Amino acid sequence: MTGEASTAPALFEATAAAMPDRPAVAMGATTLSYAELNGEANLLARRLVEHGVGPEKLVALAMPRSIEFVIAILAVHKAGAAYVPVDPDYPADRRRHMLDDTAAHCLLAMPGQDVAGAPVVMSVERKPGQSAPNLTDQDRLSPLLPNHPAYVIYTSGSTGQPKGVLVTHRGIPNLADDYVRRQNLVPDSRLLAFASPSFDAAVAEFWPIWLAGGCLVLAAASDLIPGEPLARLVRDQGITHVTLPPSALAPLEEGGGLPPGLTLLVAGEACPAPVAKSWARDRVMINAYGPTEATVAVTASDPLTGEGTPPIGRPITSVSTYILDDKLQPVPEGDVGELYMTGPGLARGYLRRPAATAERFLPNPFGGPGERMYRTGDRVWAGSDGQLVFVGRVDDQLKVRGHRIEPGEVESALLAVDGVAQAVVTEHDNRLIAYVVGTGGARVAAEDLLPPLRKRLPGYLVPDVVVGLPRLPTSPNGKIDRAALPDPDREGAERVTSGRAPSTPTEIHLAGLFAEVLGVSSVGVDDSFFDIGGHSLLATRLVARIRQSLQVRLRVQAFFNAPTVAQLAKVLDGAPS
Repeated sequence: MTGEASTAPALFEATAAAMPDRPAVAMGATTLSYAELNGEANLLARRLVEHGVGPEKLVALAMPRSIEFVIAILAVHKAGAAYVPVDPDYPADRRRHMLDDTAAHCLLAMPGQDVAGAPVVMSVERKPGQSAPNLTDQDRLSPLLPNHPAYVIYTSGSTGQPKGVLVTHRGIPNLADDYVRRQNLVPDSRLLAFASPSFDAAVAEFWPIWLAGGCLVLAAASDLIPGEPLARLVRDQGITHVTLPPSALAPLEEGGGLPPGLTLLVAGEACPAPVAKSWARDRVMINAYGPTEATVAVTASDPLTGEGTPPIGRPITSVSTYILDDKLQPVPEGDVGELYMTGPGLARGYLRRPAATAERFLPNPFGGPGERMYRTGDRVWAGSDGQLVFVGRVDDQLKVRGHRIEPGEVESALLAVDGVAQAVVTEHDNRLIAYVVGTGGARVAAEDLLPPLRKRLPGYLVPDVVVGLPRLPTSPNGKIDRAALPDPDREGAERVTSGRAPSTPTEIHLAGLFAEVLGVSSVGVDDSFFDIGGHSLLATRLVARIRQSLQVRLRVQAFFNAPTVAQLAKVLDGAPS
């Protein structure tokens, strides 16, 4: 196969025609061949066209990770439209904003799924044994072209609202072709879909494996927890390729690691040198980089050796990069500058935000008439071998556990809470930290902040730690001095707690381990680990500490089912939980 197909559905249909009986997608006991997946997607695509879906239309997908979700993506593309993933677990206000902002023509959901307040809803159901022929431009409302939108992914917004990045079909075949060659994907490859469908990293999982004729493997969220569940899944499913954020790798060591010979692509956040040194042995490990505005990837490294700082690599196929100073002039060789990029993956811009688009998508002084380049906001330098090395951000944008976060969005949500006068959000040890000052200088308690934040923000934007301060430190010019903010692990760190103290020996021991891993002085026995700053990576660390300290066998999934001290103590003591 080659990457000559000009649109996403043409790419998939070429593989389906060449390898109809090869497995295209698998989840649990269900596997669909390319012919079966193509046929079922064609059925849904024809329904969509009948409902007025076509090029330049947006279709929202409020569906969980599933084979039906994959069918829906293909069907939307085949109808000529672009899909907008709307995570069903997002707070209602955020889902409503996304639906209003996109003016989605319709919304696809699972049968019986509650999507109150949504536009026209269509249920997506499997149709085993049924199929329909591929759609042509004569079947669509109008011809599908490479410059038509393919998907809209929402990213954190600096003004307090998430903004949608509108990406066209032009970059998808180019990305897929590069990744097939770079990762040596073949029809026998089995690639794990780890990324949330609401993030653009999923695009780099779907299309390369389909171009190669391999199998995309889906799994329930509980099986994708970094640590024992994910390690077991990779082994049991015969996974040959996986993309993970570097922060997910440490828990995997405790869970049994990843098999030698695996192709491991890391992306989403900076890859520390010790991580590369540990994981590059016996595996093909590639460090990739790219913002949502660039159809997932801008650069990718040569296979890492584990020596020195891992580079983010060279531009992928057909992409050009520039390292420029603040006057948009190339910096001297070896100097640090801001990274700009151009190429077929460049997004059209931010949906319905012309001012924000004009700020980041600039005329390319090194290209032809009308050509644009994207200002990434990332600072890099080029090594002697031409590979780029990431240094940091130009602005305040944060990367926490693989998520790109605009502090302004979280700060805006904090300031909307009664009693909050000032708020600053930053990152510390891969955690999101909120420093807040109450009205009149009063300290604001975490338990007053977290409930309203959870109603407005998705989980990855809710701060892990809240530090109440009587005032924010300022520099001589009156601006907030972020460098002078106190260490959240030493100065007044607060998390919401139930207050009920442990009473049994097991509860006392577990409460101490909870507090140790979370970096707080104490926890209540009824506090859910995930409501007081915990997340999946910390959960695997906690389970490892419990196993070591109490000499017990404890599966990560069992902890997810009993995430409080009281519940877990009952499990470990042998009582019903």
